[in-house]
Amino acid sequence: MKLIKNSIIYLGGTLLNKVIPFLLLPILTSYLATDEFGVMSIYLMMMAFFSAFIGMAIHTNVAKNYFKYSKERLSLMIGNILMILSLTTLFYFLITLIASFFFEKLFSVPSVWVLIIPIISLFQMITTINLTILRNEGKAVLYGVFEVANTILNIGVALLVLVYFDMGWFSRPVGMISAFSVFGIISMVYMYKKGYITLRYDSVEVKNILKLSLPLIPHVVGAIIIGLSDRFFIEEMISIEMVGVYSVGYMFGQVVMIFTEAFIMAWSPWFYKMLAEPTEEKKRRIIKFSYLYIIATFGVAIFISVLAKYLIPYFLDERYKDAGDYVFWIAIGYAIHGVYKIVFPYIVHINKTAFLGVSTMVAAILNLVFNYFLVDYYGAIGAAYATAIAFGVSAILVFWYSNKHYKMPWLLTKKSA
Repeated sequence: MKLIKNSIIYLGGTLLNKVIPFLLLPILTSYLATDEFGVMSIYLMMMAFFSAFIGMAIHTNVAKNYFKYSKERLSLMIGNILMILSLTTLFYFLITLIASFFFEKLFSVPSVWVLIIPIISLFQMITTINLTILRNEGKAVLYGVFEVANTILNIGVALLVLVYFDMGWFSRPVGMISAFSVFGIISMVYMYKKGYITLRYDSVEVKNILKLSLPLIPHVVGAIIIGLSDRFFIEEMISIEMVGVYSVGYMFGQVVMIFTEAFIMAWSPWFYKMLAEPTEEKKRRIIKFSYLYIIATFGVAIFISVLAKYLIPYFLDERYKDAGDYVFWIAIGYAIHGVYKIVFPYIVHINKTAFLGVSTMVAAILNLVFNYFLVDYYGAIGAAYATAIAFGVSAILVFWYSNKHYKMPWLLTKKSA
């Protein structure tokens, strides 16, 4: 079956893509002190936060409408998406520029390095739009090559700057701006040559794009808060050095996301295509695959937790030996988040994305509260507890809402009503 075949290809490409920086951890932990690794982690969190406002998960429009729109309308929509991205990038660059005059550092990060975040975010989103097109075209191999090549350039430049120029954590943003700018330009050329870009302002398309994407901003921001705020609490309540140790353990637990993302990449085009003309049999097939995916996800989480326990002492520098303490709960948290990911497309399908913002922000606020009390009481491991709890709240809310508004045969009964 094509879904399984593409899932395997995406899994292989994603594994290779994620394994490359993961295998470089021994080098990074050797060259970077724990406080430098902590600052680098904070920087990556800030970039994710900016991307939520600049990008607004705008590529979701392409995923949702690829099989609904004609090629002409699709290219008009993508052209208007690129115009919107240009404006949001300029807006947030100006805000960052103004802030740099008043603050020398933002959360331990020098302001001058924060200035390039909007540019990185723009090229990253252009690349993501192109990858979304490749997925929907069914070009899994090309997708994998594109993604892996991007990562190799990113990490390659970063290592060159780190090892030979001794630039410390600054090597990371240098690698990112190098890779995303190159592949952002390549993406633009590919989309243009394939007829996916029509640069003509259309108020109807802009309205439709923003109608779907604007409600996703609080959703994306909430997800970032859940996934990343723990390190801010650890920095303020414990130390920046502990952020470095925790972040390494987090990277091991986050390996679960490699599996979930690879499956969802193949799942998303197939899912939207199945529900474009739904039948009871198609719905039952969707649910059966959903259950298999959920079982496999928790299996992966347990496997990663056990593997990390034995691997970390031999894999990392002595300064990071306690990173293994955080892997299990982070892995379980991302397995729970995997359940959320399999339910998320229903909300997009029925154009109820506003609820995603509400549900994720509720979970994010609870996450902040749990982080404060659990980090204070349990130390850094409390942040891992808070992450798992917040992902659980988010998954439960989205499942409840999607099932309320779009009935599916979750009990595998003959009729979904």
